Amino acid sequence: MTVTIRRNPENGGNLFFTSGQISFSQLRGHFTDDQPGFGNQISASQLRRNTDVTKENPIVPDATHNEQISTGSNLSLSQFRNSVKRYLAIQSGTDDNSHGRQEPGFRMGLYDPYGNGLDFAGGGLNGRDGQGGNSTGNHIKNVQKGVQITGTCGSVRQDSPAAQLSPRLTVHNFRISVSGSILGYGGRGSGRSGWTDISGENGGIALNLGNVGEQNRVIVGSGARIYGGGGGGERGKTGDNGTSARCVKSETFRSGCQQGSNSCPGGWNQTGSWNNCCSWRRGCAANYWYKVCEQSYNTSVPIGGIGGNGGNGRGYNNQSGSLDGSAGTLGSCPTCNGGYSQQGGTCSQNGGNGGRGGEWAVSGEGTPNTGNGGSPGAAIVVAPGGGRYEIYGTTNSSTIRGDINARG
Repeated sequence: MTVTIRRNPENGGNLFFTSGQISFSQLRGHFTDDQPGFGNQISASQLRRNTDVTKENPIVPDATHNEQISTGSNLSLSQFRNSVKRYLAIQSGTDDNSHGRQEPGFRMGLYDPYGNGLDFAGGGLNGRDGQGGNSTGNHIKNVQKGVQITGTCGSVRQDSPAAQLSPRLTVHNFRISVSGSILGYGGRGSGRSGWTDISGENGGIALNLGNVGEQNRVIVGSGARIYGGGGGGERGKTGDNGTSARCVKSETFRSGCQQGSNSCPGGWNQTGSWNNCCSWRRGCAANYWYKVCEQSYNTSVPIGGIGGNGGNGRGYNNQSGSLDGSAGTLGSCPTCNGGYSQQGGTCSQNGGNGGRGGEWAVSGEGTPNTGNGGSPGAAIVVAPGGGRYEIYGTTNSSTIRGDINARG
């Protein structure tokens, strides 16, 4: 995870007033952002810390670095030592979850033991923005928190999004600006890489905003890619079985006319006979018993061909590979051993081809089998039952693929 945290990015990433004198003119310059209506003056009442989470750009925001600044009448200039107007986190490089842990590719929530998450306060795991900090940090406050995604965020797990804000906390005033890529997981085709279900695997979510509260935005750059993963293809249908054949061999045996010589040899069944036996008292040119004997057996039932595996869906884990499903195996026909003639029997059918995997945010292809292609992943998801955000910038089929405003 490559993330740079900058406090007061307009001030070179430095806290305000780390040393030296503090003046009202400096406070105006740092905190008003030259908002109209202020002129060259600012009053003490306007510099009170504002804790209202519905405010888009509070003059003095609520932040962990500002908690010493009064919200009431006991305001003093010294309270602005080491204060902030906003935070900025810059993601670069590649962030994914190929390490094997069940978590998003890029985490924007609280700082965790593995060094993932956004630690605006700078206190580490047990600090205010850490998972051990009692969830009282900047994520839930109204200070503006910019997140610039300039690299690639991806997921190699169906159950985890490529990037995630905060599924547990209600967060406020996040500005997620995307100029890079957020690429959801591509679902496995049936029969691929351990996915044994007849149906294709579902594609994964690109960006999960979680439980957003007030004044949250996603800003989409012209070169951004926020793509849900494609679903995996369904397994091809197994071919129908054929029917067995009867294999028959028939021979005529000749023997003398003695008692008991009119039966077939062992293992043969008699199907007919005749004789020209005559009395020994009379001379005969021929004196034989003829038997028509038969051997037969039934072949095994020809088993239908196996259905082909479904194709893998397009995703971070399959950005350029084939989406095609594989061909089913061939059926077979009943056959008799040499010297036997075949009676009846039918061939089995070939196995069906596996369904094609879906492109970005497209369902996997179904087949005549009993399942279906995998569902596509959404582009942007918010928590069930609530959550508000606004989306700005360049929103078209090149920058966003998949549902937006979906409920996770």
